[in-house]
Amino acid sequence: MTLRDGLTEIGQVDVSIGIASYPQHTQSDSLLRAADAALYRAKELGRSRIVSFGRLKTS
Repeated sequence: MTLRDGLTEIGQVDVSIGIASYPQHTQSDSLLRAADAALYRAKELGRSRIVSFGRLKTS
């Protein structure tokens, strides 16, 4: 995504997202660890990625 100030381009933003499902991980600390693992896997795979913890376990 390009950031603009009026008509001037001022930078570029890329987003990586890690997702974990609540029903599978009932403890909040487990849920946060799963989301964190998915986020770091998304970053490893490159820019603009979304990784689900369930997919992380199977790949």
